[in-house]
Amino acid sequence: MTSEVEAALRGAEPPTRAARAFGRTLRAMHQRLGGDPAAAGVVERWAARAWQEADAGHVCAQPDEPALLSQLAASPVVGPASGPLPLVLDGDALYLHRLWRAETQLAAAVSALDAPAPLAAPDALARALDDVCGGCDGQQRRALECALGRRLTVLSGGPGTGKTTTLARLLVAFARLAPRGRVAYAAPTGKAAARLAQSLAAQLARLDPHDELRARLPASGQTVHRLLGLRGGDAASEPGALDFDLVIVDEASMLDLELAARLCEAVGPRARVVLAGDRDQLASVEAGAVFADLCAAPLGGVVVLERNYRQQDAAHIAALAAWVRDAHPGARAPALALADPDPLAIVDQAWAAWRDAFAAVADGADAGQVLAAFDAHRVLAALRDGALGVDALNRALAQRARRLAGVSASAQWYPGRLVMVTRNVPALGLFNGDVGVCLPHGQGGGNAPGLVVAVAGAEGIRLFPVLQMPACEDAWAITVHKAQGSEFESVALVPAPAGHPLNTRELLYTGITRARRRLGVWAEPAALDEAVRRPTQRRARLAQRLAGTGSRG
Repeated sequence: MTSEVEAALRGAEPPTRAARAFGRTLRAMHQRLGGDPAAAGVVERWAARAWQEADAGHVCAQPDEPALLSQLAASPVVGPASGPLPLVLDGDALYLHRLWRAETQLAAAVSALDAPAPLAAPDALARALDDVCGGCDGQQRRALECALGRRLTVLSGGPGTGKTTTLARLLVAFARLAPRGRVAYAAPTGKAAARLAQSLAAQLARLDPHDELRARLPASGQTVHRLLGLRGGDAASEPGALDFDLVIVDEASMLDLELAARLCEAVGPRARVVLAGDRDQLASVEAGAVFADLCAAPLGGVVVLERNYRQQDAAHIAALAAWVRDAHPGARAPALALADPDPLAIVDQAWAAWRDAFAAVADGADAGQVLAAFDAHRVLAALRDGALGVDALNRALAQRARRLAGVSASAQWYPGRLVMVTRNVPALGLFNGDVGVCLPHGQGGGNAPGLVVAVAGAEGIRLFPVLQMPACEDAWAITVHKAQGSEFESVALVPAPAGHPLNTRELLYTGITRARRRLGVWAEPAALDEAVRRPTQRRARLAQRLAGTGSRG
């Protein structure tokens, strides 16, 4: 790699082979198309930089010198131009063409959706709201008013603020006002979609006790990819192809830029969309921080729920989450259970927390009881590698579990093994992030010998022979990224050490808010102090593009 490219990438993550190759390819293309020879090095290094920035979650790179902008703008490989080119220079922002297209298309689609669309006459809307809003706070009622009165609602709130209850109330009100309306709800991952369906079913049992409306609502959620009919590298759905009157997407903070653009473009001309999530959580793994950008944009249907109902009996967790979310230099942390990061102590604590779970396995308890017992505690780590990473912690816990099960140290499957699916298999209804426990077949509910994996989903506990299971990994310890959308009674949180790129405010906040009642943080005080002062910054122009259009009504 040339010294110029190294200079452009200095201070970022080590350049990937793909970034270097992309830079070299664009340099050769620039030269072949007759570009200025003096600008070839600039094109190479900033092409590599744009690729590298996208890998890091940024939507665009930002050349910081006017001379560089002029050289890039004059290159035959940089648009805008009549046809798609590999790079696009939009003002002072340099994009990979696919990300520029996604951002501009998403901004246009959101602007079109940001408009009033009352579902019924004002008096009928008011009656429907009154019927479902018993116990609502003002923000929750405002969210329902938006969802029934506008085409786009962006609903943000932390755990325990009533997002799921608000969505269930919306479904009841919508079904009454639009008896023939078609509803779909989805999430970015299969696990989150199944959890949404379970949560909504529990809420609807209370709001619709006679089952008058639930028969008209979906029995299960689905992934956004499945909703859009996307498979692998398939092209996006046609604009307006989603034939639904109401589309609810939960865990929307996990939506990346390109998927969000496909979703909003695919919405039909009469549909209304509700995007629900937590603007303070980790952003998507891929490029963009779409949900946070939408919350920051001047849209008419943005509602933030702030009152925490669930953690009133764990006020220390709510206080710590608020400190992390809102901290500024000089802010004092609330009291918390902070311990020196010690892998053996973390494993010992987890093993003690799962004593009842392993006893349930040994006693032949049913699969639902075993899964619930394991969900009482989880180890969440920022990193996969290292002594405090997920892989090492899972290896240590697996050794103990094998000894307890009386199997060899190399056994892959054994009673009590807790696993997470790492590959989508729609034909089996198993998706990346699904968690299950290995049990003797009879304990899972059958009579045949052998081992099965019990997986909880929207339709209850399902059993899969171990030979049928797709790729899995141990799940006693999982990354904070993988834990998004999940909650556990007790959490042992292992943040990244001070100085690590993953030691950020959003990762710390996300880990903390996975705990319902008990939380232990295994970190040095300096790491926490650094994290609250390091919000994730993703370069993008979505919020600015939307600010240029303003809100509609």
